[in-house]
Amino acid sequence: MSATPPPATEKKQRISGSKLLLLGVVLFVIGLVIVLLVDDGTPWGIGVAFMSLASVPAVAWLVLMGTSLVARRSRQGKPWA
Repeated sequence: MSATPPPATEKKQRISGSKLLLLGVVLFVIGLVIVLLVDDGTPWGIGVAFMSLASVPAVAWLVLMGTSLVARRSRQGKPWA
C-alpha cells in the first residue's frame, strides 16, 4: 500500500482549494468596498478586518495546492533533488 493519496484525493484538494480562494477573494472585495466607501472610523476598521480575514482561506488554498502538487509529483515517481 502506497503512502501517496490516489488521484481522486488530489482532485478533491484542488477543488476545495479553489472554493477557499473564491471565499477569500469575496471577503477581500467586501472589505475593499467598505474601505473605499467610508472615510474613517469604525466602518473603515471593519473593512480592514474583512480584508485581513481574507488571508485565512487564501493560506488554506496555498496549503491545499501545495499538498496536491507534492502528491502528484510523488505519484509520478520523479526525484525531488
